Amino acid sequence: MNWLEDLNAAMRYIDAHLTEDVSVATVARVAGCSPFQLERMFPYLAGTTLAEYVRRRKMSQAAIDLREGGDRVIDVALRYGYDSPTAFSRAFRAVHGVAPSAARRPGAVLALYPRLVFTLSVQGGNAMEYRIVESPEFRVVGIQADNGPWSIECAGEKATEFWASVGPRVHDVLACMDGSEPAGLLGVQFCEKGAFDGYMCAVATGAPCPEGMTERVVPAATYAVFSCEGPMPDAMDSLWHRILAEWLPSSGYTWETHADVERYLTPGMTAPDSKSEVWLPVRPAEG
Repeated sequence: MNWLEDLNAAMRYIDAHLTEDVSVATVARVAGCSPFQLERMFPYLAGTTLAEYVRRRKMSQAAIDLREGGDRVIDVALRYGYDSPTAFSRAFRAVHGVAPSAARRPGAVLALYPRLVFTLSVQGGNAMEYRIVESPEFRVVGIQADNGPWSIECAGEKATEFWASVGPRVHDVLACMDGSEPAGLLGVQFCEKGAFDGYMCAVATGAPCPEGMTERVVPAATYAVFSCEGPMPDAMDSLWHRILAEWLPSSGYTWETHADVERYLTPGMTAPDSKSEVWLPVRPAEG
């Protein structure tokens, strides 16, 4: 349960520092994970990005300050990190649907987003089957995404764009297979020093890297491996949600900061019976 306790400590930290610049790196440190992991898991657990959650909490408190404190709009804007009244007004309106000046009017309808509290919930008692694989480092060859930096807000869209752009070239990637494990077409998301460091459509291989492709090494790791059946990307998104929201908090493992791997085992990713796997790097939880 340390994982949930750490996440709740991070939510308390955010609330205690709403009038400061709440950095992802600091929140992640309180949560006991990397910024890459925190930004990746947060939408699955909270239904919104970490940045949007912080915005909502700031604007919730800003509305209370305006309604009860009698402060000027510009003073409240500065308190919550907005140098421009225009930017503050835009953020306030996005959360509350009204301008900051309207918050003091009698009968004004405002939104309150309370602090998140993470708990372990029971989701129908459905078993989650997994296996633990001790994997040595392996080399991958394939096509690396180059469609700009990936933030958590755009990662899903960028990944969809990337796989669409790969198109028939996926056959060239598959042609590099030589029996190395893990076999099959891989989607590898690399992490370096706690931050996103690239995404590849690749295969594990010892074959030479063809011209126009990229080669990288996936570090040795202990993986929890989960099977998935159904069309991409919905089936995979649903599995990731269950892994992070249901399995990880009660598994006795911690999500390790290494490369995450998705393994596609059937040619038709969008077919109803498409089979795939998630390889989640883990280590035994402390305490």
